[in-house]
Amino acid sequence: MTIKLLGIDYGTKNVGFAIGNTLTKTSANFFSFSYEEKTQLIQKISDICEEWDINKIIFGMPFNKDGSKNKMCREIEKFSKKIANQVKADVYFHDENFTSMEFKIDQKNNNIGNLDDSHGYAAKLILESFMREQL
Repeated sequence: MTIKLLGIDYGTKNVGFAIGNTLTKTSANFFSFSYEEKTQLIQKISDICEEWDINKIIFGMPFNKDGSKNKMCREIEKFSKKIANQVKADVYFHDENFTSMEFKIDQKNNNIGNLDDSHGYAAKLILESFMREQL
């Protein structure tokens, strides 16, 4: 069975999304979303999960360099509990710290330049990293 995944690069005003699956272990769709109220973001995630029949949600976690959690990690954990109550998908967390380096490599090798959708691209990298390491 192919599992569909939603990668999320969480931010307090902008969020990146990427959609992938276990068959290809890649992400073909990525985009950003700006919001003012958390209810808007919860609704957007709920809509995506329903539209794409998402089984797993992966939140990127910006751990400190020593692996400890920071304020943003705790905010993501708190927010993810609200999401878990709204959708049927399982929620996971994945270290996003190496995605910045991967972005720079992709920027150099693929000539992606100044990407307008950097949050969406970050979500793509988080999701693909999770799939490589966890699936």
